[in-house]
Amino acid sequence: MSQTLNTTRWTLILQAADPGAPGSRQALEQLCGKYWQPLYAYVRCSGKTHEDAQDITQSYFEHLIDKNLPARVSPENGRFRAYLLATLRNFMLAWHRDSTTQKRGGPNTIHLSIDDDPTLADNLISPETIYDRRWAQTMVKNALDRLAAQQAELGQSERFALFRPVLLDAERLADAQNELITRHGMTEGSIRTALSRLRAQFRQIVREDVADLVEDPAEIDDEIAHLLRALT
Repeated sequence: MSQTLNTTRWTLILQAADPGAPGSRQALEQLCGKYWQPLYAYVRCSGKTHEDAQDITQSYFEHLIDKNLPARVSPENGRFRAYLLATLRNFMLAWHRDSTTQKRGGPNTIHLSIDDDPTLADNLISPETIYDRRWAQTMVKNALDRLAAQQAELGQSERFALFRPVLLDAERLADAQNELITRHGMTEGSIRTALSRLRAQFRQIVREDVADLVEDPAEIDDEIAHLLRALT
């Protein structure tokens, strides 16, 4: 691996790229978890059926593992999410040329659940837009799940379940406020304080997750801005 790559901030990518490194398998699973749904959504929105999109996405990730694609990333490739999309496009061309899909269930397979969405077949939305949107949604969900796990360690699972929908939609505060007051003994002031702290923790988690996937820390703010645009 080049010296340039050794100085990058791509924590997950570097770990996943070295099969012999501690935590390599876990890093690879995290990468797959972050990008499975976005890549599947791209394939589905490209006109494939649910079943074919599953096969292509599954086969692509087997290809990614077998060929150790994360080890081939360099700063010249640009954003990692863009690199994955480019290699997926090439893989889809090869898949079209092949009369049969690769067999599922190899020893390196990482299976993740896929919930199909009828909107993925909407021709009014480009596959690239869907890919970016699903990437952003996945990043947000992963950050919320991490925050939920942190709150669970503090014994605040039930309380956080009420706060969770409010973190992204302030208009839903009224729905949660009564239960927070009656079930958890909070005041309106303590609710505002807790919500402010949770939002700050959520933003920090998103920032940490994005930092693991960019080449230069200076790119974090641009990538977060892209994430926010993709959600709108």
